[in-house]
Amino acid sequence: MERQEFLEKMQNVLQTEKELSFDTELEELEEWDSLSAMATIAFLDKNFNVKIVYKDIPSLKTVEDIAKKAGL
Repeated sequence: MERQEFLEKMQNVLQTEKELSFDTELEELEEWDSLSAMATIAFLDKNFNVKIVYKDIPSLKTVEDIAKKAGL
């Protein structure tokens, strides 16, 4: 998956209309909550075979942090 496609998919995962960039701070997104965190975990598992657990979520500060977990 290319980085631009990743951004588009993350926008869908987070169910936000705001255009995301890799610098987007997750805490600044109104949509960033426990449900979107769980959706992010499922997205990483399904698309990148990356296993993270809910306790890892606080370490994710930006969309770039999620991309790094995905290996992008």
